[in-house]
Amino acid sequence: MARTRAKAIFLIAVLAGPLALLAAACSRPPEQQLLTQFFRASRARDNATLAMMSAVSFDPREQGVVDRFSITNVTDEQRTPLSLRSLVEAEQQAREAEAAFGREKKAYQDANLAVIEQVLKLERDPSARMNAAQQKVKTEWDKWREDTTTHTRAVSGARAALVDAVGPIEASLTQPGAPAFVPAQFEGALVTKEVTIDASVVSPEGAAAPKTLTLTLQRAEGTLAGQEMTGRWIITRIQGM
Repeated sequence: MARTRAKAIFLIAVLAGPLALLAAACSRPPEQQLLTQFFRASRARDNATLAMMSAVSFDPREQGVVDRFSITNVTDEQRTPLSLRSLVEAEQQAREAEAAFGREKKAYQDANLAVIEQVLKLERDPSARMNAAQQKVKTEWDKWREDTTTHTRAVSGARAALVDAVGPIEASLTQPGAPAFVPAQFEGALVTKEVTIDASVVSPEGAAAPKTLTLTLQRAEGTLAGQEMTGRWIITRIQGM
C-alpha cells in the first residue's frame, strides 16, 4: 500500500513539472517575445531585423542596452479607421494645383520678364528707387513668390501626412508572399496599444539603472487590393528613454 502511494506521488510530481512550465509559459504576455527580440536586435545593431519590427531605434551607442525587463501593463487595443485613398488624393490634388499655378506664374513671368529682371536687380541695391511700372510689377511678383511658397508647403504637408500614415501600415503588412503595397488600395484600421515595462538599462558608459519605458505598438488590419490582411505588430514609439 505504501509503495503504491509513493508511486502515485512520484507520478504526480513528474507530471506536475511540465505542467508548471507550460503554465508559466502561457502566463507570459504575448508582447514579451516581440520586445525581447527588439532589444536583442538593438543590442546587436541588427538593422535588418529591426526594420521588420520597429520604426524607432534603441541605439546602444546613445540609449544603452536593455539587459532585462518585465511587462507591468498593456493597454486595451484602440482601433483607428483609416483610408489612405483620401490622403493619396489630397497629395495628388496639391501637386496638380501646384502645377497649374506654375503654368500661370510662367505665363506672367514671360510677359513681364524685362521688368522683373529690372526689379530683381534693383532689390539688390538698398538705395535704388523704382518707378511706378517697376513698383507695380514688384508688388505682383512678390505675390507670385508668396503663393509659390504656399503651394510648396501644401505639397510638402500633403506628402508628409501620407508618408506618416503609410509608414506603420506598410511596415506591418509587408511580408513574403503579400501583394505589393499600394496605399490607395488599403482600407481598414490601424490598431494601437501601449506596453509599459520596468527595464534594467545599461548606459553606453556601462552603468546600469532602472527605467520605466512605454512602447507604442501598432499594426494594420483590413483589406489590400481586396485581400483580407492582418499585419504584424510594429513598435512605433518609445517613451522614457
